[in-house]
Amino acid sequence: MIQSGWIFLIALISAAVLTGLLRRYALATRLLDIPNARSSHNSPTPRGGGLSIVLVVLLGLEVLSGMGVLAREAMWAIFGTGAWVAVVGFLDDHGHIPARWRLLAHFIGAAWGLYWLGGLPPLLFPFPGSSLGMQTIDLGWVGQILAIFYLVWLLNLYNFMDGIDGLAGIEAITVCLGGLLLYIMLQPETAAQAWWTPALLAMAVAGSLYSYFPPARILMGDAGSGSLGLMFGLFSSQ
Repeated sequence: MIQSGWIFLIALISAAVLTGLLRRYALATRLLDIPNARSSHNSPTPRGGGLSIVLVVLLGLEVLSGMGVLAREAMWAIFGTGAWVAVVGFLDDHGHIPARWRLLAHFIGAAWGLYWLGGLPPLLFPFPGSSLGMQTIDLGWVGQILAIFYLVWLLNLYNFMDGIDGLAGIEAITVCLGGLLLYIMLQPETAAQAWWTPALLAMAVAGSLYSYFPPARILMGDAGSGSLGLMFGLFSSQ
């Protein structure tokens, strides 16, 4: 437990420091987000700060895998997807990438993550009022296609929140804490290992959260918000 405390503390501090450095980089390179109708900021704001969260989480995944609390398949699913979407988002933040190519990249990232997780698992459906009780239903290849579309939808949904100061960061921490609670309540036999990854992500976001509160000092940008959205989708599909 002491060892885990150090891991989370390092993630918290590293994210805070990296976010500050990325803000200086964004200002120096004029990497600014121009306000639009859904923005809560009134003046051009640096963007790309979410890259600090992604970098901290990717390095942390290697540590957790080395400790034996994260399966290699899960590590490669989240690591590969997060890194891929972050690179695409970073390039888009610096120079616009046509929507069709961004969407294609998102589908590739979603397919990669789903592949390493072994695809969408059979779903458990309740049948209240009948003798069937809880039934497991395997959707087969249709389910795999729907899962990929779900992941891409969630990626873009999360990215949509980035223009509102602090919303994406608060949402990330809330989702992680909610996931921890669900693991403990629904999967107590595996909760001892399952909680590490969402806890790592929550601490990385918390380290940079101050920079996102109104008025935001920096925004996550496509590199950060897109990666977070897809990571959350992979968490929910395990």
